[in-house]
Amino acid sequence: MSTKVIEVPDLHKAHKEIRAADWRSPLIHRLLGHDNYSDGNTTLTISHGPDLAVEQQTSFSFTWEGMAADFKQCVKTYQQPVITEFATLGVACVCVQHCAKMEITEVTRRGEKADYWLGKKEMLLEASGQKSGNLDALHDEKRKQLLENPFGIGGYVCVANYENARVKFWHHSYASK
Repeated sequence: MSTKVIEVPDLHKAHKEIRAADWRSPLIHRLLGHDNYSDGNTTLTISHGPDLAVEQQTSFSFTWEGMAADFKQCVKTYQQPVITEFATLGVACVCVQHCAKMEITEVTRRGEKADYWLGKKEMLLEASGQKSGNLDALHDEKRKQLLENPFGIGGYVCVANYENARVKFWHHSYASK
């Protein structure tokens, strides 16, 4: 299995329609696991696939440097649950770009059962992270939520567990509901 190198300071560049740059330092924070910044890298293996079919795994080496000032502002600005949520959106940027070959383009509205639109409102994205816990249970919960959307379309669920360094990025079609 080859490893794709992801420069965290640049992860937002493939998602020009939204403020994905805001998610870089929260992602670094969760990958480091503490409030003290240091340049570094971490490899995550991301499980991905369509509609609970055959699982594929891709290794991503997340690397960063020169983000100390932004990281410090992040720690001073956001509470821990927000850092976890934003970190997972940072991971989702990478997954959407490299696994789905799409772009996160717009936030959804409250009550629409997903977080973001992909492409030209072709699919939805639901993302959620946790510092610890049962990733499979979180994935199942978010899959159900995504498929309750009022648009009758499918999309991707991206869930992350930072204690176990696990990520699931799975496509779910509305027909599989």
